[in-house]
Amino acid sequence: MRFDLHVHSTYSGDSINKVEEVLDICTRKGLAGVAIIDHNSLEGFRHALSLGRHDVLIIPGMEVSSAEGHVLAYNIQEVIPRGLGVAETIDRIRAQGGMAVAAHPYRMWSGLGEEATLANDFDAIEVHNGRSTHAHNDRAADLAVRMERPFTAGSDSHEPSTVGKAYFETSGECSTVEEVLKEVLSLKGRTGGTHRPRGDTLSYGVKCIGEWFGRGFKKM
Repeated sequence: MRFDLHVHSTYSGDSINKVEEVLDICTRKGLAGVAIIDHNSLEGFRHALSLGRHDVLIIPGMEVSSAEGHVLAYNIQEVIPRGLGVAETIDRIRAQGGMAVAAHPYRMWSGLGEEATLANDFDAIEVHNGRSTHAHNDRAADLAVRMERPFTAGSDSHEPSTVGKAYFETSGECSTVEEVLKEVLSLKGRTGGTHRPRGDTLSYGVKCIGEWFGRGFKKM
């Protein structure tokens, strides 16, 4: 079963994905579930749940902007404040019974970087991100091995065409959020999908700089 564990919606502010459209695409592509994991917001996940769909498993979470970089918080119900240190961010995620994951650690602008990732006790590392280059994803996978941590994967989609571009595939049936996260921690799953082409790096950088200016020089 395939799950896209990193999708943004319009509640992120930098995504054009409508929640309804994301769920429709997941069904069309044969994905069993999706984590709508918006920047510093749980509204996308809550909107998805309010639709009462039963054809796609909706995994709760958000992408928290910690002081050092982005942290994925899975299976939480209350917003984690942005701007906290990484260790406190992880503690607050776990206090809700959630799972803390280092998002795209080698991404310029928003990744934690190797030093901060190594210095903190993450539950897992995102090793296949659809908006990261193959090289950066390979480095993230190597880092997970060095840290002896499980791994996750997701498209990091911000537009409809990229939903499901990268995914986590379970080794067996998973029908609940708890079962999916247990599968992640078991190391029995695998990742799949594509990476950001090297040729898109310049346009991606220009886009990030433009958005940074638009936010008044603040990180997402």
